Amino acid sequence: MDTIPANKREPAPEAIFDPIMDDSEDVLANPYPVLKKMQQDGAVIWSSRGNQWLVLGYNEANGILRSKNFGKKLLENWKPPNALMRGAMISLRRRQGPSMLIQDPPEHTRLRALVSGAFTPTVIHRLEGHIEEIASDLADKMQRRLLAGHEVDLIAEFAFLLPVIVIAELLGVPTKDRDKFKKWSSDMILSFTGKMKPMRMAKSFMAMANIRLYLKLAIEEKRHNPQNDLISELVKAQASDAESLSNHELLANLVLLLIAGHETTVNLIGNGAYNLLSHPAELAKLRKEPTLLESAIEEILRFDPPVQIVRRLAKEPCELGGRQIRENDVLTVMTAACNRDPRIVQDPDVFKIDREEIKHLTFGAGIHYCLGAELARTEGRIAFKTLLDRFPNLTLVDKAHVYKGPFSLRGFKELYVRA
Repeated sequence: MDTIPANKREPAPEAIFDPIMDDSEDVLANPYPVLKKMQQDGAVIWSSRGNQWLVLGYNEANGILRSKNFGKKLLENWKPPNALMRGAMISLRRRQGPSMLIQDPPEHTRLRALVSGAFTPTVIHRLEGHIEEIASDLADKMQRRLLAGHEVDLIAEFAFLLPVIVIAELLGVPTKDRDKFKKWSSDMILSFTGKMKPMRMAKSFMAMANIRLYLKLAIEEKRHNPQNDLISELVKAQASDAESLSNHELLANLVLLLIAGHETTVNLIGNGAYNLLSHPAELAKLRKEPTLLESAIEEILRFDPPVQIVRRLAKEPCELGGRQIRENDVLTVMTAACNRDPRIVQDPDVFKIDREEIKHLTFGAGIHYCLGAELARTEGRIAFKTLLDRFPNLTLVDKAHVYKGPFSLRGFKELYVRA
């Protein structure tokens, strides 16, 4: 899609912030005032810097995510204004491969069906006891350090380890390699921005190459020595029907599952712990009424979501939020803004764990609704219950709490606590 000058479009307010193109430490630390100000200009506004529409209204975003008229497969048609950046992003997409995250039906349907069985509520329920054991073991190690008077980084010593161990075991890769996964994941997401920074892009490309090589070796190992894990199941499915899953697709989707399977849950646990500890009245309410835990998790997901944006491509012209959208226009759904749409939630900027009805788009909607939503909720519930039970006096350390970026994935680099 070539950039369409503003005077050739329907009149629309110009975005003061673009989540793909702008780097701002202040916005990264607290995006919500900026998003609220943008939202006052309308549910759908135009960004000339990113050459895309920004969707800030819940109803408009929900409609996009559920509609067949907006897709993912041709998002490479998005053309950021910088030609060098455009080339780098095309190269990165080619390296990422055809994962279900960027496919439309029928490819998306076929790929999702192959892996969805590992993430059903029944399967996740069977894992709960083991997840509790992992959380308890991590809490034991934290407790020893806290009792010795140390400050503890909740991200490094708990929030990261719990989901990465779980997803590694589900896939069938060694949990001892979790430090590798952390580095690769952190380096890969450096490129989840439109700002062209050569060193960031080089790190991202190298991380992608390393994780693909690692998983290629894991796949070959499972071909010769299958186990009771997801990689082995996919390898067996491929062997029985070679047309069901190509090698390129298998690898791309394993990369997606390994990274997405822990990255966003780390942020859910970290963001949730921060918001509970920084809202003592809500934390006290939860301690008094533990049955509010599930509601608290939904409020965390609404109030401070670990995923801040999702993107779609218009397959045909339409009107949305009073704006004329053209075929091949790119729309970026600003999840955090939509979750705080005052048209669908009362007092949207208030963190309140006992809301009667909590609506959010943090896991998306429609056919691309997050495959791991049940697993993330379960890990979050077990994580918070463990922290509440084991550490009744847990508090935030009085120091700057730095977000790691990029904007699209909201989470802490470090989050120090003491007991």
